[in-house]
Amino acid sequence: MRGLVYEVKDDLVKATIHRKEACGECRACFAGMTKAEMDIEAKNLCDAEIGDWVELELQENAFFNAVVIMYGLPFVGFIAGIVIGNFGIPKLLPTVSATACAIICGVLGILLSFLWIKSQNPRWESGKYRPLATKVVEGEEEEVINGNYQL
Repeated sequence: MRGLVYEVKDDLVKATIHRKEACGECRACFAGMTKAEMDIEAKNLCDAEIGDWVELELQENAFFNAVVIMYGLPFVGFIAGIVIGNFGIPKLLPTVSATACAIICGVLGILLSFLWIKSQNPRWESGKYRPLATKVVEGEEEEVINGNYQL
């Protein structure tokens, strides 16, 4: 993936990338429903400067690990909440509906997992999950029009 560097700070660059078809048109998330460009902060391994086009990559297995963190942990929280809500709480409080309790605890499990993921944000941003700007490339395929670029 290529990005246009618009800021350089210490050993990081901030670049604007254009979402490809797989990401930009799926509309599964809010990012797909907004603008076609995304801003990414990446580690500057190629001494890029403002205005350079850079090749952006993720470290080995970082994408898979990020998917597991963002989707797997909430799923585990959901299942754990359902099990606790269906089998644990009704034994402690027999007058409570097991189904309603399972649904509520499942949603709470998802929320708690997202809160934990959010609390660990400095950990995710500081290391192996940060994209890398690996090399400066020519912007042959791109052209800048009114401050925006097109592929």
